[in-house]
Amino acid sequence: MNLMITGFFCYILGMLTVFVPKRREMWAHYLAQGATILGSLCVFMSAVVYLLTDMSSPQLICVVGNFSLEMDGWNAVFLAITGLGGIITGVYGLGYGIFYQGNRLRILSSLFTTFVFSMVLVALAQDALGFLLAWEIMAVVSFLLVNHEAEKKGVWQIAYQYLVMTHLGTAAIMIAFFVVGSGAQDLQFSSLAMETLDVGTRNIAFLAAFIGFALKAGLVPLHVWLPNAHPAAPSHVSALMSGVMLNMALYGFGRFIFNFLGPVEFWWGLLVFSVALISAFAGALYAQMATDMKRILAYSSVENMGIVFVGMGTGMLLLTTNHQELAMLGFVAAIVHAFNHSIMKTLLFMSAGSIMHGMSGEKNIEKMGGLGKFMPKTALFTLIGAMGLAALPLTSGFVGEWLTFKSLLHLVNAQAGTGFRLLAAFGFVSLGLTAAFALGAFVRFYGIIFLGRPRTNIGEKAQETSGSMLIAMGISSFLVVAMGVFCAPIVELAIKVINKTLVKLPALTNNLIIMPQANTDAGVYAPLALAALFIVLAVILYGLTYKKNLLVKSDVTWNCGTVSTNRQQYSATGFSKPVRRAFGAILKPIRQKSYLQKSHDYFGREVLYKLSLPDRFTDNLYQPMQHWLVKAAAFLRQIQTGSVRLYVGYVMVAMILVLIWGAMYRG
Repeated sequence: MNLMITGFFCYILGMLTVFVPKRREMWAHYLAQGATILGSLCVFMSAVVYLLTDMSSPQLICVVGNFSLEMDGWNAVFLAITGLGGIITGVYGLGYGIFYQGNRLRILSSLFTTFVFSMVLVALAQDALGFLLAWEIMAVVSFLLVNHEAEKKGVWQIAYQYLVMTHLGTAAIMIAFFVVGSGAQDLQFSSLAMETLDVGTRNIAFLAAFIGFALKAGLVPLHVWLPNAHPAAPSHVSALMSGVMLNMALYGFGRFIFNFLGPVEFWWGLLVFSVALISAFAGALYAQMATDMKRILAYSSVENMGIVFVGMGTGMLLLTTNHQELAMLGFVAAIVHAFNHSIMKTLLFMSAGSIMHGMSGEKNIEKMGGLGKFMPKTALFTLIGAMGLAALPLTSGFVGEWLTFKSLLHLVNAQAGTGFRLLAAFGFVSLGLTAAFALGAFVRFYGIIFLGRPRTNIGEKAQETSGSMLIAMGISSFLVVAMGVFCAPIVELAIKVINKTLVKLPALTNNLIIMPQANTDAGVYAPLALAALFIVLAVILYGLTYKKNLLVKSDVTWNCGTVSTNRQQYSATGFSKPVRRAFGAILKPIRQKSYLQKSHDYFGREVLYKLSLPDRFTDNLYQPMQHWLVKAAAFLRQIQTGSVRLYVGYVMVAMILVLIWGAMYRG
């Protein structure tokens, strides 16, 4: 407890650096980032120490007025995620903030600390009002951070879109809390957990909670803010938003499912499962198509949060069967993949920030290439992160997806009928296709940026990033590999959290763990054996590739008697063309062709092709909704004439209708 309170004081100190004189803004920046690192370290250590105990009872942190802050097994997981994310991005921010010197750096650093602190408070709050207050602080501060570079074209529109969407989500969460607490004596979580609700009330509360938290998690079709907000925010802020803030949605949704709503209904699980599968598929597909580096990573977040909620949906479906113990693996998969995704996505957004500053702020991967020669350390760290997000073995990304696939297998083992088997088949096919898209997206991402030749002059001038930024990326890269190879302790800790604090079900049996005994028929993932095999293969590959006396011979690439140029390399758009053509009915790409002025007497005019991919959800859902709201507002303006007598008439009509309704109700 004392360690957590120390962390609070560090955060408050970091927040107060905004009052440091402007001439000392670099000192204010270093102080804020240092306070964030120390505060996050205290939070992380407190959460880990608690998770390693028996977690038999919640740990009271402090009481402020009517608000209490407590740590239990469920929120300790997300406190660990927040603390670790704050440490890594804080170290990265020490060097990254230099690029904002003279551009409201004190405000940026202070808001960054406030953002981390607000997410800690969201996880610790033990009553609805405290949760909503911390949630609102998190939303407003993240809006200010997204809008930090408002002088750039289009940033403030993106920031206000994010603000509107996040407040719609907050409104839905507020409705869910007040529906659940309608009959409770107060809005303390302990009181809400003891409340018995009728079926209709539970259904309304579930829908409101799912809409609110799905919007914050970026699930389709509520994801439209996410691909826009992440490219607009500073990179270390994007890392926190994607790696930590999105997981706050999983925390809140899990709190409702496990504590407030009572027995899970079948259609709840079916809805979560279906929306999550669609989100994972759509996120991976659009990540294949995007050319903005941070937009690719944003769509990858949509994909991975979809995978996390697939685990949640699978667990909820299995809770409705006679083999409820099988549901545990779905929830374990959700926790493990959420934790691992936070590390991987933090790493890739930090890599994106380093690449952008090496490329003078450029985010379009079509203008990059060959950066592996100029930024070798960043290239190595990015490769590890890309391998993780592509879910390759021996990386942390593989572990979460492996567990998710195993949880789908238990939909078949639950002996709950043909419907569950069909859902399992649908899940396997969808997630398999999603995994293939993700692999293609990050092969494209890494290959276009780091391999080949520079496509522009800017790429030839790229330089390696600063020391603190490399240290942060190095820590994240180490964790991605370590959690992929030595994954059993993380999985066992997640199993312990589920068994001890969430649902009172039979404990997980050994055949559900990631490395089962040899006498079981469950799938086996043995990372140490795979690591040994990969090391042997890597040595052989190195000898074949770099030893000149072996099978490889270097020569000039043949190009029909001409010298190959940079334009003859694969482009990002060309790389994704087969997938774009295969799914053209979904993507609806728009190809524009324009003829340029004739540049040579003996050759025809040059042709310029421009490809754009409209957001189908924006075009087909949000824009029609916006037009409807504008028409409704125009109609209401006609009613609002400014006549007091007319307004009095409206009131009288309303009173008459209420009296008639009351008389009918009494009768």
